Amino acid sequence: MRQVCRGCGAEETNYLAGRCARCALRERLDELSRRGDPTAVAALRPYLEALAANPKPQTVLRWMGKSRGYKTLRELASGALPLSHEALDGLERGQSTDFLRAVLVRHGALPERGGRSAALGSFIARQAQRVPADPERLALRKFATWRVQAELARAERQGHAKRTSHLYARTKIRVAADLLAWLAERGLGLAELRQEHLDWWLAEGPSECHRIRVFLAWAAREGIVAPLNAPPAATRAHVAPLDPHQRLRLLRNLLGDEELELGDRVAGSLLLLFAQPVSRLARLKKDDVAERDGRLFICLGKEPLALPEPLATLTRALRDRRAGPASTGVKLDSPWLFPGLRLDAAIHEEALRRRLRRLGIPARAGRGAAAIELAKTLPAAILADLLGFDAGTAEDWTQLASGEWARYAAARRDGRCR
Repeated sequence: MRQVCRGCGAEETNYLAGRCARCALRERLDELSRRGDPTAVAALRPYLEALAANPKPQTVLRWMGKSRGYKTLRELASGALPLSHEALDGLERGQSTDFLRAVLVRHGALPERGGRSAALGSFIARQAQRVPADPERLALRKFATWRVQAELARAERQGHAKRTSHLYARTKIRVAADLLAWLAERGLGLAELRQEHLDWWLAEGPSECHRIRVFLAWAAREGIVAPLNAPPAATRAHVAPLDPHQRLRLLRNLLGDEELELGDRVAGSLLLLFAQPVSRLARLKKDDVAERDGRLFICLGKEPLALPEPLATLTRALRDRRAGPASTGVKLDSPWLFPGLRLDAAIHEEALRRRLRRLGIPARAGRGAAAIELAKTLPAAILADLLGFDAGTAEDWTQLASGEWARYAAARRDGRCR
């Protein structure tokens, strides 16, 4: 029932005590400011004003009522929790802290972090929370902080860190937490780990379990465990290119089915048309898509590539789409073409790979089929410039496009096709 709001006089659905949702939100934020530490509230002011001005105040009020992120905001405003990245790293409140950190940085309440190694702090805290026993939790923190994080920071300072370095660092920490949690479920501590336990875990463990070698070597040097043997990563199996007819059926479905999610349609089409690896798709930015002379271009390699219709229309819509309000109640304009759950971060490549797999798109097989079809009509140099292949890879695909699968498989065995 619509009534006159006691706060602003607007005829709205009353939300609380005769006030509309916007006035109720403003009242709660004013109370937060009055009770808060003046210095902390002053630093948070731009963010608090953005919350108050959100076009959907009901969203913000719901967030205040149920999110641990709002609990953190109250602690920051009161001065009980210092307004710093280090203080947020020490919390163990999952992704709510990551979401809040993102908007605090966006509104100037927190500075940007210098390197990606510093951002590992909250991830380390979440992984440590999975380990119930104190000795093992301490061991994980020491390994993650003094070995993995320090190693990544050193690589950043020396300019050697690659895009995959941060993902690899997280994998090493996560797999170590997997093993420690598995041991705890069986009433075992890290010091009690024996080869038979390790073999058991490896047999039923995650696909990336071979990454545990780094943690085990560190734990042996620290004198926590005896030297143990974990096999190296298995060689990736050869994958036949997708059948050409199946590839075209998938493309027609992606381009024509309006019920599918827009981002999935664009990502799958770029993979099946232009042989783009999922890792590169996940890092595409909106700035990589531009208009020129009435056509839409995307930058995948050195030279911009004109997109055909209807993919151009879909990609333009994806670029121009604004994300909805985040759980923190503030609209973030993500720079990424495929944003993740945190709108300031790109989608994780494994998450994108899973989304495509649910649509029946095998990434490696689909990319191989697209590369071979393109290599039949384009010289290697143009492939490299337009699609971001290195020169050797483009030449390999060109040679393979003129042969049969037997030649392709032989090249894979020789390690020539990347």
